[in-house]
Amino acid sequence: MDSPKLIRGQEAWRERLVKEIRTAERARELLTELERRLKEGDRSDLEEHLGRLDQLAGSLPEADTVRLLVDSAVKAATTRGAGYAGSAASRSRSKTEGILSTLRGSLSRLDAFASMDANA
Repeated sequence: MDSPKLIRGQEAWRERLVKEIRTAERARELLTELERRLKEGDRSDLEEHLGRLDQLAGSLPEADTVRLLVDSAVKAATTRGAGYAGSAASRSRSKTEGILSTLRGSLSRLDAFASMDANA
């Protein structure tokens, strides 16, 4: 593969990773807030908050891991008690943080390879 095609491929991959990171960060923020609300028994505007989570999940492909985690937390919040739902939100948030770490590591490695290519 010639260099311009490789560079375009790296740029496309980088853009995809950045988009996935932003989405996962937003999911983590919303899950953190859901977790807090459930653990503190704060039901004010809970339906609106769950709607934001649903909207985020709906913007992702059905098999996307972040979507599955968000859907799981929302389902628990709407069908289970606050204690169980808070734990489910906590698990989903924690797993989302793991996904974020992996995505950031991938981006960091991609950037390192790109800088090596630029210096070669």
